[in-house]
Amino acid sequence: MHFSTLLIPLLAGAATAQNPSCSPTSSDTQVLQFASGLSSFIGGFFNSTVNSAFPNSSNATMQAQKRIIMGVERDNTLGSQAIDKVGAMAPGFTAPSCSFTYPMPNSTQAWAFWAARLETTVTGAFVALAGFTQSPEVSFLMARLAASHSSHATLIGSRVNSTLFAQNATSLVAAFPPDQVLSTRNETGSLGMFFGGCLTAPQSPCGPLAIGPLAATPSSGAASSTPMSSTPMSSTPVASSTAAAIRKH
Repeated sequence: MHFSTLLIPLLAGAATAQNPSCSPTSSDTQVLQFASGLSSFIGGFFNSTVNSAFPNSSNATMQAQKRIIMGVERDNTLGSQAIDKVGAMAPGFTAPSCSFTYPMPNSTQAWAFWAARLETTVTGAFVALAGFTQSPEVSFLMARLAASHSSHATLIGSRVNSTLFAQNATSLVAAFPPDQVLSTRNETGSLGMFFGGCLTAPQSPCGPLAIGPLAATPSSGAASSTPMSSTPMSSTPVASSTAAAIRKH
C-alpha cells in the first residue's frame, strides 16, 4: 500500500474538520445576540451599583471585598469581549442596544443578595443557551460563560446563603431557557422586568427542551426547567443603564 493511499483518508478528515458548516450559523447569531444582552445586563448591574454599595472606606475588610468584586466585574467585561469576538464570525450579528433597569441596593448585604440572584439567573441562562447552539465554537463559548458566572454566583452566594450546597440536593446547577429568562416573574430565573422588552429568545434547533434536574431532552411540550427560588423582591429603587454608563469606571 502506497503512502499516498494512506494519506487520502487523513486529508479527507482534515477537510471535514474545516467544513464551513462548523462555523456559526444564523441560528447561532440569535444565541449570541441573546448572550450579548445577558452579558451587558450583568455587567451594567456591577457598573451601576458597586461604588454605591462599597463606598471608599479605610476598613481593610471592605477594601478587600471591593477588590474581589472589581475582579468579578473585569471577568464580566471579558465575557462580553468573547461574545463580540465569536459574534464577528456569525452572519448578521449585532450586539443589542438596550435600556436596562437595575435594582439599587442601599447596603453591602442587599447588594450581595441581588448580585447572587442575578448571577445565578445569568448562569442558568448560559447553561440553557448551550442547548440552542449549532456550532461547536458557540457551544464552547456558552460553556465557558456559564462556568464563569457560576463561580461569581457561588462566590457571592456563599456570603448570603449558608446552605448553598445542601446535603439533600437533587439537581445540578439550574438551567433557565430564554423564554423563562424573558418572563417578568418575580423570582430567580426571570429577568424580563429589567429588560424592557429589548431581547428576543432564540429558537431551539431541536424544538422545545425539557430541562430536568439532571438532564435535558427534546420535548413536544413547552420547555421546563429546574426549580426556581421564589425569594420575594424588595421595593428597592431601580436605575437605568444610562446611569450605569455615566458611572462606569
